[in-house]
Amino acid sequence: MDNEITVRKAVKADAAALAGLLRQVGKVHSDGRPDIYRSPLTKYDEKAAEDLIADESAGVYVAECGGTVVGETIFRIMSREGDGVFLPRKWLYIDDLCVDENSRGGGAALALVEQTKRIAENEGCGAVELNCWAFNTRAAKFYEKAGFRPQKTEYEFPLSAETTI
Repeated sequence: MDNEITVRKAVKADAAALAGLLRQVGKVHSDGRPDIYRSPLTKYDEKAAEDLIADESAGVYVAECGGTVVGETIFRIMSREGDGVFLPRKWLYIDDLCVDENSRGGGAALALVEQTKRIAENEGCGAVELNCWAFNTRAAKFYEKAGFRPQKTEYEFPLSAETTI
């Protein structure tokens, strides 16, 4: 079997695979923070995944191994004009990155990250950014290994016993 990972722009035929991966993302979030996320959480169904793929303002890429979609990333190019506080800047924001739970550790996530870095450079971005929930320690370790570094930390003070931290 061919174990080479290839990354390409998603097409409409990838919608079912994309929706399946996003269900896995939803499960990670609803398991990690059941006080915030619905369970089962479906971020996108197949129709919504098709619409996302067709949305020219979003970047949707998939990683394939042996002809099977094993990962995805969804991102947007962001920009901010300067104001009294912030300097003008442009960056690529990764909204979602997922590798199928049965394919993790095979290089798909790194291939997707490298693709987003190339796109960001080609678009004149100064950075690639994303966020990662504190409970998702596996993802955080991957991002740090891939060269990401913390930019800021968001804190919460739970006011009820139902809040999970």
